[in-house]
This record gives sequence, C-alpha cells and structure tokens, in this order.
Amino acid sequence: MATGESVDELRHRLNNMKKMMAERRGMSSLDEGRRSTNLGVIDGSFLSVVFGMALVVILTVSVYAFYNLYSAILKKFPHPHEEL
Repeated sequence: MATGESVDELRHRLNNMKKMMAERRGMSSLDEGRRSTNLGVIDGSFLSVVFGMALVVILTVSVYAFYNLYSAILKKFPHPHEEL
C-alpha cells in the first residue's frame, strides 16, 4: 500500500461508504414515493414538448425576420443588369 493505511482503516472506510450508500438509497426511495403521490399535469416530457415548440416558434420568427431583412436590402440596393 502506497498510502500507508492499515487494513483495519480501509475496512472502516469501506463500511462508512456502504452506510452512506445505504442512506442515499433510502432517501431516494423516499423521494420517489413522494413524487409518485404528487403526480401532476406538468412533468418532464410535457416541459420538453413545450420548450421544443417554443424553440420552433423562435426559429421560425427568426427566419421570417431575416428573409424580410434580406428582401428589403435587395430592394434598396438593386443590382444593375448589364447583360441586356
């Protein structure tokens, strides 16, 4: 062992980690139980759909605005056709 810890110290640390993991599992199961009783209309997938629709609307409006800007610039500064 490069760290110089004895086997008993390592066992003690391992037992502490096991206790901490068991406590986390117990807490997460309590959280899941609390969440399952408070089911509402707004969940993760609903929010994903709403934000996705908002993104589509924002992108559509941006494309529309830039297209109008481009057409306005072309009207303001027309290119002369010299081939005629």
